[in-house]
Amino acid sequence: MNADVVIAKYKYGKANLEVLKKLGCKIVHEVDVHAMTQHPYLNTTKYDRIVYNFPHAGFQYSESNLSQIK
Repeated sequence: MNADVVIAKYKYGKANLEVLKKLGCKIVHEVDVHAMTQHPYLNTTKYDRIVYNFPHAGFQYSESNLSQIK
């Protein structure tokens, strides 16, 4: 999902992205873990850490309900 989707789906999405950027984090959206070596940016860059967040499940409403995120 791209930044616009993160901002639309998550209450603190925009604020979280801004904080990460201020901390110097490089945020790359829509990365397929199985095709990282073909990604135009990732295949030439070294990282200390790569974090894969749990993907959005596509529910219309908030995913805070435990039955939605099982």
